[in-house]
Amino acid sequence: MTLAAMVGNVALLNSTVLTTTRMPFAMAEDGYLPEALARKHSRYGTPWLAIVVSAIIYAALAWQSLGQLISVYIWLRSATTVLTVLSAWKLRRTRPELKRSFTIPGGRFGLLYVVGAPVVMAMVALLGSDRFGLIGGAIAIFAGPIVYGMDRLFQRLPSS
Repeated sequence: MTLAAMVGNVALLNSTVLTTTRMPFAMAEDGYLPEALARKHSRYGTPWLAIVVSAIIYAALAWQSLGQLISVYIWLRSATTVLTVLSAWKLRRTRPELKRSFTIPGGRFGLLYVVGAPVVMAMVALLGSDRFGLIGGAIAIFAGPIVYGMDRLFQRLPSS
């Protein structure tokens, strides 16, 4: 039973590493992260640099307790949720004529509620996290726009 649990956990970690590297790879292909993360291995066709970078991050986080990791996860999951609801608000504002498969009822008040409620809940959850989660989560959230801005800046520089 112990051996099966160990194999199951290794398989779970392997699948997590391989699936989560898809996100930086796809974002690099779309131009939202440095294009180096979109490099594929010449023999296997895998995004090898995205896998290595992700593995380094996982190794650094492996020294933390499960509670601390959950705190950072909550920060990152909250950021994803907030960006998702803000995209609905921006899309409604910039493309009001766009045909949608669903609508948010209640007009402006409904949209304010759909956007505001997750933002408020995220703030409550984030401010209630432990010190490691608060610092680590804030660093992770602020690193995203910084990396994005640096990537945009480097893309504008003339190629040598």
